Amino acid sequence: MKVLPPVLVVLGAVASFFSLSSTVPQVLRAFRSRSAQGVSWGSVLISLGTFVLWCVYSAVVADPVQLVNNTLAFGLLALLAVGLLRADRRRWWTDGSAALLAAAAGAVVGIALAAALGPFVLAMVGTVVSAVRMWPQTRLAISRAPMWGLDPWATTLGWLGWLVWTAYGVGVGDHALTVSSITGFVMQSTIMAFRLPPRRTLHAVAGGRLGPVAARIATPVSGRFPMRAADFELAA
Repeated sequence: MKVLPPVLVVLGAVASFFSLSSTVPQVLRAFRSRSAQGVSWGSVLISLGTFVLWCVYSAVVADPVQLVNNTLAFGLLALLAVGLLRADRRRWWTDGSAALLAAAAGAVVGIALAAALGPFVLAMVGTVVSAVRMWPQTRLAISRAPMWGLDPWATTLGWLGWLVWTAYGVGVGDHALTVSSITGFVMQSTIMAFRLPPRRTLHAVAGGRLGPVAARIATPVSGRFPMRAADFELAA
């Protein structure tokens, strides 16, 4: 098993915390409000397969940080899939089967590639799939579709997770992880820009969205950036 320097273990733990925590608010929102508006089912399906594939990769290269993160991430995504099925009143048999198939496909492809071509090829495939998995959600954001079902905290924590995973990938010299994390960070930044437009978010905080302390800090700054008509064009 690979022995990592303490600083990288801490960095990996922080990255895992952010990326795993990002799913929790979305799961709670899906179950509590039963709202899935703006959450891409396509991204969820691809993510299920992706995290299973990365679990196989993590086991092959004996990286405990990635293995724990990917296993927990898959569990949370599976829970989110159930929440979205309930919220969207989807066809349980059809869409539930699609979710199971996506996970099974990730396992089969991961094991086959690791056995036949080795971890490097598996990592390259994982990198490509990781980049693709964010595209349906990014495309939905760019289309300016209503995104009320996409939790703001989940969006922010996911953005931080991609950022720290990039630093972790650079630190451990894992080029596949670095490339996939950079790609995810760029796409998550695009999603965040549409879900949390800067001016609207700043004025929401100044209006007390995050409490009186945050409002006092944000109010002087928000005064320098008055709202414009264009700030309401984003349907998020």
